[in-house]
Amino acid sequence: MKNYIFLLALIFLSILGCKNDQSSNPTIVYVYSDPLIDSAAKVIVNRVIDGDTFNIFVGTDSFSIRPLAIDAFEIKHDARLDSQAVKAHISIDSAYALGQAGKLFADSLLSKKQVLLVRDYSQSNFDTYNRLLRHVYYFENGVTHDYGALMIAKGLALVDTL
Repeated sequence: MKNYIFLLALIFLSILGCKNDQSSNPTIVYVYSDPLIDSAAKVIVNRVIDGDTFNIFVGTDSFSIRPLAIDAFEIKHDARLDSQAVKAHISIDSAYALGQAGKLFADSLLSKKQVLLVRDYSQSNFDTYNRLLRHVYYFENGVTHDYGALMIAKGLALVDTL
């Protein structure tokens, strides 16, 4: 019986040791396979909806991803687009054009490609639209890049704190 308890304790401690302890070293990222619960996961983008929403599959289930820290311009005329235009100090037509450009750019960069999703435990797991909230990193020439930072640098998204 003692051996059984010891073995269970050892398994439990080894599982705990596999998770990313962000307080001790935030630069280490461990990659796991389940983007719904793990700290980080590599996934294939199935379809880009717009500059800040895309879909992935986990098994046979489809999930929407909302990159953290960015607010891409909308791709349709509505009150949200109007608000973004005011915040960016641009015309509504310019904001709309940026939304269209952001979708096309995101599609060319992410669609059918592998990305790294990293969970931020200071944020909710899902937003009000049931999208997974994750930092998104893409790969280019063997180098990992921050998708959100690129969208902001190109002027295709605003900084967002959700």
